[in-house]
Amino acid sequence: MNTKTVLIACLLWFIGTDEAASQACNAIEISATMSVGLYGEEIAWSILDQDSAIVAGPFSGYVSGSISTTTLCIEAGCYLLHATDSYGDGWQGAVLILNDSEGASQTVQMEQAAFESFTPVDFGATCGCTNPDAVNFDPSATSDDMGCFVCEESPVYFELSTGTWASELSWLLLDSLGEAALSGTELWEDTPWEDNSTYTAWGCVASNCYTMLLLDSYGDGWQGAEMSISVPSDSGLTLIANGTVPVGDFEFTLSVPLNDGCPIYGCTEPQAWNYLPNANEDDGSCTRQADNVSLIGHWTDTTLPINGLNGRFSDVEGYAKDGREYALVGSTMGTHVIDISEGSAFEELFFLPGAYSGAVTHRDYHVDGDLLYAVCDQGSSTLQCFDLSGLPNAVSTVYDSDEWVRTAHNVFVDAITKKLYACSMARSEFSSPLLVLDVSDPSAPVELVNLDPWIPGCHDVFVHHDTVWVNGGGVVSVLEVVDEPALIGLIDEYPFQGGNHSGWWVPEDDLYVFADETHGSPLKVIDTSDLQDMQVLGLLSSETVPEAIAHNLMIRDGLVFVSYYHDGLQVFDINDPANPHKVAYYDTYEPDSHAGFAGAWGVHAALPSGRVLISDVQSGLFVLHPEPENIHFCPEQPPMWNGLEITSGGSWSTLVDDPVWETDIAWAWATPDETACIDCFGDFDNDGHRTTADLLLLLSDWSCTTGCSTDLNNNGWVDIADVLTFLALFGLPC
Repeated sequence: MNTKTVLIACLLWFIGTDEAASQACNAIEISATMSVGLYGEEIAWSILDQDSAIVAGPFSGYVSGSISTTTLCIEAGCYLLHATDSYGDGWQGAVLILNDSEGASQTVQMEQAAFESFTPVDFGATCGCTNPDAVNFDPSATSDDMGCFVCEESPVYFELSTGTWASELSWLLLDSLGEAALSGTELWEDTPWEDNSTYTAWGCVASNCYTMLLLDSYGDGWQGAEMSISVPSDSGLTLIANGTVPVGDFEFTLSVPLNDGCPIYGCTEPQAWNYLPNANEDDGSCTRQADNVSLIGHWTDTTLPINGLNGRFSDVEGYAKDGREYALVGSTMGTHVIDISEGSAFEELFFLPGAYSGAVTHRDYHVDGDLLYAVCDQGSSTLQCFDLSGLPNAVSTVYDSDEWVRTAHNVFVDAITKKLYACSMARSEFSSPLLVLDVSDPSAPVELVNLDPWIPGCHDVFVHHDTVWVNGGGVVSVLEVVDEPALIGLIDEYPFQGGNHSGWWVPEDDLYVFADETHGSPLKVIDTSDLQDMQVLGLLSSETVPEAIAHNLMIRDGLVFVSYYHDGLQVFDINDPANPHKVAYYDTYEPDSHAGFAGAWGVHAALPSGRVLISDVQSGLFVLHPEPENIHFCPEQPPMWNGLEITSGGSWSTLVDDPVWETDIAWAWATPDETACIDCFGDFDNDGHRTTADLLLLLSDWSCTTGCSTDLNNNGWVDIADVLTFLALFGLPC
C-alpha cells in the first residue's frame, strides 16, 4: 500500500513552539502514553509504514519510573510499531498505550528479552487481507496489511509456540518419499527462535500424505514448545495435527494428512483429554485428564500481558460471604475478583490494579476474615489490603503503601494474633528474609520484629497462634514469635532434599506437609508431636514422571490439595500418614512436558462448598469439585466396598480395574449414620448376621422377664419358644 502519511505533531514539549501546538490534525490523532519501568534510558520506539519507512519517531530518552505522553497525527491505515531495547533484555515492565481520536486503544509491551520487536497496530482502519483469492481473505478489512497468502495447491497454517531452550528446536515437513517439502527456517528465517514466543505462517505444498519431523538438538525434549498444523475450512481453521518432542527425546513424528486417503495417527479414545476426532490410527498417546474431580467452571483473560513463564497468572485465594463464593486471582496486572457462586456466570466483578504491573511473574495473597492482603515480589510494588465485605457490590482499599513492604514473595496473617509475616521482603534501603508487622489496625501496620537473625531464608511461611513454620534456605525452621523470637524446631535433613518451598501444619493431628520446588522431589509428611525430633512419616508424589514438581498446598479433612505445576491438581489422603496415597486429580496443563515452571501455581481448598480453586500460569482459573462416592453406613454393621471393610468415617480408596484406562482410583467418603442401621430380627450383636454368637446371647438371657431384647415372641419372658424361633432364622442373611 502506498501510504501518504504526515507526522504533524509529536512531543509538543520537545518541539517547543506555539505554532506547532496550534496546528490542527486532519488525520487520526493519537495519544501515546509511555509508562516506564526499569532502565528507561534503554527504551525507544517508532511507527513504520508497510514499506518499513518511519512515519513517527524514534522516541527515546525515557526516565525510569516516569510517565510521559506524545501526541501524534497519522493517516488511517495499518502500521508496525518498532520497539527497541539497547541492552537486549526487553522493556522491563514498560507499557506503551496508544489511544486514538476514534476511541480505540492499543497496548504494546516488549516482554521478552530481545533487542527489538515489531507489533502490528492500526489507526482508523480494520487491517487484514483484502484479496478475495487469498486463503486468509478478510471481508471486513478496510485496509490491506500486506499479509495476503495465495496458494494454488494445499494451503497449510503452521503455529509454533516455544517454551525454554527454543534455540534447540527445528522441524521438517516430509512427503511420502521422505523428501523435505518445507522447513521451519523457510517460514521463519530468524533462527534460533526466541523462548516463550509464538511463530505463525502460511505454507503452500502439494496435496499429499506428509509427516512432520520435530527435532530437538540437545535430546531433552521440546521443554514446553508445541507445533500445531491447521488447514482452512468453512468455519475458519481446522486443526489436523499437533504435538511436541517428549521429555528426554531427540525427535517426534506427526502425521500431516492433506488428502482423504492419508493415515491419521492420534488418540482415538473419546474419553481422553487429547482425543483427536479425525484420527483413524491410534498412536498410543491417549491421556486421562481427571479422576474423581469434575470441572465446575473456568475463567481466563487473554488480553493480559505475558510474563517470563509464558503465562499471565499466579496465586489464587478464595472468599465466601452470605452464601456466595469468590475467587481472587493474581495476574501480571493485578488482582481479579471472580464470582464463582452456584449459578453464576464466572464473571469478573472487580479488578484491583497492582502498584507494579506488566510482565509480573508472582503475586501472593492471604485472606484474613473479610480482608485480602496482597504482595508482589517485583518492581515498585506495595503491601495492599482490601476489604471484601461489600461483595458483590463493592471492594474498598484499606491500605496500599510501600512504607513497610515494597516487595515480598509470600504473605501470611496469623488469624489469632493479627501479625502479618512478609517473606523475602524489601523496601527502600532495607530487606529481610521475614518481617513481622502488627495489623490489628489494618489501615496502619506497625513493624514488630525482623526475624533475619533466626532463619537462613524464607520462601513461604505458615503461622498458627505465634508458631511460625518457615520454608527457606533449604530447611524448615519452626519459630515461636511472642516477645523474643525463639527457634523451637528444625528440619534440615530429609529424603529428596531440594529447594524447600511451602508447607501446611495441622496442629490437632501433629502433622506438617511440605513441598520442595525441585523436579523429582516428592512432598514430605512430618510427625510434629516432638518439635525437637521431627520425623518423616511418608512421601507424596503425582507419580506421573520422575521430573514432576510440586508447588503449593493446603490441607483439609485429612486431604492434601496440591497445585502440582504440570500435573494440575493432585489430592492425597493422609489419614494414615505413614501410608499416604493419591485419591483424585485434575490436570490443567495439557502439554506433555515437565520442564521449567508451567501449569498449576496456586491452590485454595477451604470454601464452604468444597470446591477447589486452581490458578494455572498459562490458562487462568479452574473451579473444581472433588467427587468421592458418598457412603452412609451403620457403625455396628461395617459394609464391604471394593474389597474393603468400611470401619470408620472419612476417606477410603483403592485401585480397581478400568476397561479404558486399565486402572482407576475408587474413592469414597464414609459417614457413620445410625439411621442406616438395619433392624435385623434375631441379630442381637448387630453384626448383620444371625450366628452362634446371637444364640449364646439369647441363652444368657434365659428366664429373663424384664426388658428382654432376646424375647422374640414378645410374651414377657425368654424361654424355649424364643429358642425355636431363633433356630428357624439361624444362618439366614439380614
